[in-house]
Amino acid sequence: MPAIKQKTAQGTWAQRGFTLIELIIGMVVFAVALTLVTTLIFPQAGRSVDPIMQVRATELAATLLREIAAKSYDENGIGSIRCNDDLNDDGDFDDNGESSCTPAGNLGPDAGESRDATASNFDDVDDYNGLTQSAGQIRNSLGEVLQVAGQNLYQGFSYTIRVVYDGNTDGVADNDQRTKLISIKVTTPGQETLVFSTYRSNY
Repeated sequence: MPAIKQKTAQGTWAQRGFTLIELIIGMVVFAVALTLVTTLIFPQAGRSVDPIMQVRATELAATLLREIAAKSYDENGIGSIRCNDDLNDDGDFDDNGESSCTPAGNLGPDAGESRDATASNFDDVDDYNGLTQSAGQIRNSLGEVLQVAGQNLYQGFSYTIRVVYDGNTDGVADNDQRTKLISIKVTTPGQETLVFSTYRSNY
């Protein structure tokens, strides 16, 4: 206990400690200061990581969007002939060489198609509908876990992809098959959810 020297009535010096009230006041002041530090300063350390996680989520989503947009518009397109191409202008798509686009309820991977294969065989945009990869399982199109210096680049991240028809590009699913809306919902290790979207038209 810190000591304070005090002169006695006899002229000698005596030592005395803090009083109980002084100790209590000191503890209260220390507690208030500690509370301010923990509520104002410490949370800033956690939030300083958020921008880094947001940048990595953006990079992940941008990579996926580029991969998806590079695929064919629809499984039913034949070479340079698009689905829903009315080659003889008779109002239907049932003549030789014509095909209708995949119905809205059937968007998703076709039989035998997988994004987790050693070499992904997803070949059109809507194959990605419903694709989910969770923490530690995020892979590139070759099925490889993305690593830097032996560390999983997207440890703690997860994403879900949704592909729907949105012909009038208003962000709401419809049955207009001219355009597909591709949305990727990425969740960071801090449980922040970011949504990235793009459109792919039938060309």
